[in-house]
Amino acid sequence: MFVGVIHHIHDPEGFQASEAKARATGLPEGVAWAVKAASRDHRIGICVWEGESVTAVRDVVERAFGPFADNEYYEVEVDGVASQHRP
Repeated sequence: MFVGVIHHIHDPEGFQASEAKARATGLPEGVAWAVKAASRDHRIGICVWEGESVTAVRDVVERAFGPFADNEYYEVEVDGVASQHRP
């Protein structure tokens, strides 16, 4: 399933540092980061994640980015993005 996350970022530097750390250390099994977009000032982020449920994605995102942003989560349908978990 795909999960859209809207990040209302109140600490852009902390958010970006956490993003770099997540990319360097890797994500938990079963969760993939499919798409990332941000406003020019890095105060709004829009990401599409893939995971078994909204809750599974929320758990990962809140651990990594919760201190730096208020986040909204939505199950979404996505066209044009290949699944990281399906052949």
